[in-house]
Amino acid sequence: MKPQRLPLRGIAVFEAVARHGSLKAAARELNLSPSAVSHQIRALEETLGVDLFKRANRGVQLSADAARYADVLHGLFERLRQATASVAAPGWSRTSTRVVRLMTPPSLATHWLMPRLPDFIASHPGIDLRVFAVRSADGNAEDFDITIGYGDATRWQGRAQPLLEETIEPYCAPSQLRRAKALTPRQLLSRPLIQSRENAVSWESWFSRHSLSFDAAHNSPLQLDPSYVAIEAAVKGVGVILESSLLTHEHVEAGRLVTPVRESTPPSTAYWLLPISKAARRPVADAYAWLIARANLSRPLRPAKARRFIGKRQGARD
Repeated sequence: MKPQRLPLRGIAVFEAVARHGSLKAAARELNLSPSAVSHQIRALEETLGVDLFKRANRGVQLSADAARYADVLHGLFERLRQATASVAAPGWSRTSTRVVRLMTPPSLATHWLMPRLPDFIASHPGIDLRVFAVRSADGNAEDFDITIGYGDATRWQGRAQPLLEETIEPYCAPSQLRRAKALTPRQLLSRPLIQSRENAVSWESWFSRHSLSFDAAHNSPLQLDPSYVAIEAAVKGVGVILESSLLTHEHVEAGRLVTPVRESTPPSTAYWLLPISKAARRPVADAYAWLIARANLSRPLRPAKARRFIGKRQGARD
């Protein structure tokens, strides 16, 4: 009979919680959030089919079976540490306090953060920055040291500070202009259009702003996800995208993308930086300050002012 696969991650978390008698203390040791520790314990309990802990006023209380299990694990883990130390390089066992976990929307990670990471690495060589490129809806902010959110002021005002503002405009390769210097919104209706699932502004909403009717079934925009795939398609001349000035900035500067329609007041939204604790570790505070400084240096962009978002979709960013 094939042996049951051991839930090693959950076992390691259980051993730490049992040894400390505290979820928070175990979370600090394992460099996890308390909610992540709780999730691992629940998953282990579901796997084993037993309750391991009872919550107490100042920590957790082990059941009788769990206490015996923990005693065995303590000995096994100590032998593992000794065996590993005997073959590892000196200093491997130092507890890392330099890890910083950053959650950011994938498109911002691809088009804004990645080009600036060499500067962060050069200026903060001692910080182990770990970037988790996920949509806000897919991640628990408590599981990260720094979180960047996306959306309008109605969602984030009072909860976070504006980091970067973006305007939403059509972009295309110069070849799509067909020798014209610019296009009218009506002319844009006859061009191949590209849309992404999480676009902050829909084509229907954009054409409505220009008093034009847009029939998605008739115009049939090409659906490409995530949005950085749509941006690359526009660069290659596939069609016209309705995208962020922030995410297209490098392509515009290089002449690979142009704005075919000139708008005096395009719709806008922003990326927001959730606050960190005043007691945050120094590496977290340094990374947080670096993000703000780089946002302030971004050109022609500027830190966002809380302007109201215009459009039908908000709150998530691929």
